[in-house]
Amino acid sequence: MAVTFPNDLEIARRAKLLPMPEIAAMMGIGQHLLEPYGHDVAKIKLEAIEELAGRPKAKYVVVSAITPTPLGEGKTTTTVGLGQALAHIGRPAIVAIRQPSMGPTFGIKGGAAGGGYSQVVPMERLNLHLTGDMHAITAAHNLLAAMIDNQIHHHEALVDRDSVTWRRVLDVSDRVLRNVIVGLGTREDGVIRSTGFDITAASPTSCRRSRTRLCWCTPGRSATSRQATRRSSRTSSESTAAISS
Repeated sequence: MAVTFPNDLEIARRAKLLPMPEIAAMMGIGQHLLEPYGHDVAKIKLEAIEELAGRPKAKYVVVSAITPTPLGEGKTTTTVGLGQALAHIGRPAIVAIRQPSMGPTFGIKGGAAGGGYSQVVPMERLNLHLTGDMHAITAAHNLLAAMIDNQIHHHEALVDRDSVTWRRVLDVSDRVLRNVIVGLGTREDGVIRSTGFDITAASPTSCRRSRTRLCWCTPGRSATSRQATRRSSRTSSESTAAISS
């Protein structure tokens, strides 16, 4: 007799989601520390770090590497399953995973929310846009790329175009964009040079301590071989604003 098993999406859609304040209460986090994104997603405000600083330290279990199955079940499925197992035996456990990139999500690997009955729900939101942070990072990263090209366009003698290491990013795997030529067209369309796109998850731009990181990263060199940091090009404030808004 054949045994049928529902697929990941069917399992996820059958799950009964609890209200976010109720889930936060299980973690000992007050509702005032939540920043809701709809009914089933929320961020924890940074103020929680100071408010909860007096709590005893927890044990930290890292699932760092595993050989996945051909369908992609690996670290996330193991991590979620481990959290479920600890909760099942009465141990308080919280699972922390990274936000998926849409590149692998739409590739052969598929989503990054786990699998079967050991997955994070709502899996569609987790795998796609979630809180929109990936898109904000994409905008902030590409804002600097546009500023670099604008600097080259207006002050070509001051910038070594061949030294620019700051490529653009996109949260989609598109192999034809890995290496591109920009600036084609008229002179007002910019300076012709070779560049490319990386995936957004590889961007050094991040929300945590973003102003410091944005100030001191080195996107290229000047014509005199001096390192050009974002602080020297005065672009950190604009990129930080694009992330924070």
